Amino acid sequence: MPPFPRLILCLCLAAAASELYAADAPRLRASADLEQRGGAAPIEFEADRLHGHLDRIVEVSGAVVLRQADERVEADWMRYDKLADEAHARGNVLFARGADRVYGSEIRLKLSERLGEMRDVRFELHGDDGRFGRGATETLRFEGPDVYGMRAASFTTCAPGDDDWFLKTAELRLDYVSNVGTARNVRVEFLDTPILYMPWMDFALDDRRKSGLLTPSFGVSTERGFELLAPWYWNIAPHRDATLTPRVMTKRGLQLGAEFRYLEPAYAGEVAAELLPDDRQANRTRYRARLRHGHRFDARWSGNLDYERVSDDRYFVDLSNLVSQTSQVNLPQQAELRYQGGWWQASGLVQRYQTLQDPANPIVEPYHRLPQIRVGGQQLDLFGHGVHFDFAGELVNFDHRADGRVQGVRTYIHPSVSYPVRTTYATVTPRLGWHLSHYALEGSSRFKPDSVRDTAGAVPVGGFRDTTRSLPIFSLDSNLFLERDLTLLNVDFLQTLEPRAYYVNIPYRDQSRVPVFDSSLRELSLDQLFTENQYIGADRVNDANQLTLALTSRLLERGSGVERLQVTFGQRFYFEDQRVTLSPSEQVRARNSTDVLAHLSGQLTPRLALRAVLQYDTAENDLSRASIGAGWRDGPGRVINADYRYTIGSLNQIDLSFQWPLAPGWHGLGRLNYSLRESRVIEGLAGFEYSAGCWALRGVMQRLATTETTASNAFFLQLELRGLTRLGPNPLEVLKRGISGYQPADAASTLP
Repeated sequence: MPPFPRLILCLCLAAAASELYAADAPRLRASADLEQRGGAAPIEFEADRLHGHLDRIVEVSGAVVLRQADERVEADWMRYDKLADEAHARGNVLFARGADRVYGSEIRLKLSERLGEMRDVRFELHGDDGRFGRGATETLRFEGPDVYGMRAASFTTCAPGDDDWFLKTAELRLDYVSNVGTARNVRVEFLDTPILYMPWMDFALDDRRKSGLLTPSFGVSTERGFELLAPWYWNIAPHRDATLTPRVMTKRGLQLGAEFRYLEPAYAGEVAAELLPDDRQANRTRYRARLRHGHRFDARWSGNLDYERVSDDRYFVDLSNLVSQTSQVNLPQQAELRYQGGWWQASGLVQRYQTLQDPANPIVEPYHRLPQIRVGGQQLDLFGHGVHFDFAGELVNFDHRADGRVQGVRTYIHPSVSYPVRTTYATVTPRLGWHLSHYALEGSSRFKPDSVRDTAGAVPVGGFRDTTRSLPIFSLDSNLFLERDLTLLNVDFLQTLEPRAYYVNIPYRDQSRVPVFDSSLRELSLDQLFTENQYIGADRVNDANQLTLALTSRLLERGSGVERLQVTFGQRFYFEDQRVTLSPSEQVRARNSTDVLAHLSGQLTPRLALRAVLQYDTAENDLSRASIGAGWRDGPGRVINADYRYTIGSLNQIDLSFQWPLAPGWHGLGRLNYSLRESRVIEGLAGFEYSAGCWALRGVMQRLATTETTASNAFFLQLELRGLTRLGPNPLEVLKRGISGYQPADAASTLP
């Protein structure tokens, strides 16, 4: 609601100042011994004429001005009747506080009872954040201490002379005793056309939440047709609330949604549900349920619940246009208990998933953990001699009865010690660790496939077996930091040279009959080059006798410290052939080195930033992977992004996005994420924004690939009345995610 409370506060101060002024009326100029009541700032006033009796009636006229601190009251004429305890002022009445202004033709007020009225009120309010609001009312009624009424009130954030939109009410009552406001016949007029009407409403006058209807929103999409959402908010208590959201979709029917939130000192969470009783397109009932709960039992014990379930695989594809939802595959259903023991921690987890399948691209459902117990710890200065100690341990029961996979319990521990030796220009860190794991498999399931084998025929001869695996792991990490002064194009730089060498040695152990529950191969990257194990998870530990060499150079601008350029090259060299693989289908390495990896980034100019990651196959003289991008930032609302992503045999995409002024007040918006390999749009956005100062209009069309073979189209049209509300479907989340650097129109610059 508009800031009527500030208006009323101003008027109350004006009335109080009038009382002080009348009592001290004989003093026409400020005096050093002027009485200060209750420690308030002294009163200063001026007037051309004064007459009356000090103990009865005092009148002043002619350029009356009263000042107290940063507040000022002006009028042509003022009268105070002490016996009736009534103040009366008329003729160009003005109250000013800071930049705020309240104007009226006349005010009459019984001070002790706070009964009276002010006529022909106009106000202008300026917020500390630069926001502006103005309005008017025919009559402002004082109905008792901290209770006020208005007749024919209006409000807008548009500048004077600009009447594009107004909030208007026939009657408005503000009760600061109960901190509740009520209004009748409320309507919003945009360009002289009513666009929103409510016969009655109430609202909070302070920061407390208030139950009531929230702003409705609507949208159009190919999957759902025209849709209208009308949420209703229920403020149950200061620490609990709920939102009920009916959603009408012309193609599918009426969906009912509810969300309950709670916040306590020791716990917090939310419960949400959606129900579509009869989807006319899918011919079935559809639902979604979600639970999030976090609990802190004491300083050491805490836990959480996380549960989500939907009725079918296409729930998000059909009923959402957010990538964050349509891209979901595995919905967690888990409970966790954690213990913080100081330098060590422990946790217990029970975890299942609901896996949403795309028939065109089916996946293997992850293993359930029933349960998982983990222990870890770190001592950075063991025994006070600079030795670092790390420990990680885990026991997991992997369950996969639904798809007939091998099941069992995996136990492993991995302690390690390291001793960093540091100087001002170099660091050398030897590290020695021990990986010990044991697999206890469930009877007949040992002859079934694991997570990386698709058929029982891929299971090793004799099936998987109970296994104990013990592996020492040694690594040596060293780097240098060199620098020099450099001048380029009359600019002083600091150039660094940072070579790094990383050696790892892990002996070979036969792991072909160890099942893979939750492990996978890490993608080759600069970070992966400096890890001991090329596999994620504990099911595989690679054999290693290898050395990684990398070189980084930076150009740092002396004056500003900005990193204008960073270039890094890295490559790993193998001294022995690979023997451990994730699965029989993984090809054994046939070379003694990895591809060369290169990373380049930098803020080349205040407007232009570049970034590139390249992976080059030196054996085939071919580019294996590339991610190249540039961003142009020329202030708010002037953004251009261009990216190209390529992975040999699987990915070939361009991604272009922009926000740019087209004319004063107008911005164009767009994004194209296009797969050259599949000849299809992954996501497309096209739209506009118009900012008129006190309001903005956004129109956006979106095309989104929801599965491997299907896509949905949606249209957003939102009208924002600044300082009041937004009407229509909200495209801001889509724009912020799709256009890097996007800012709403009120923050974006326009053409000069």
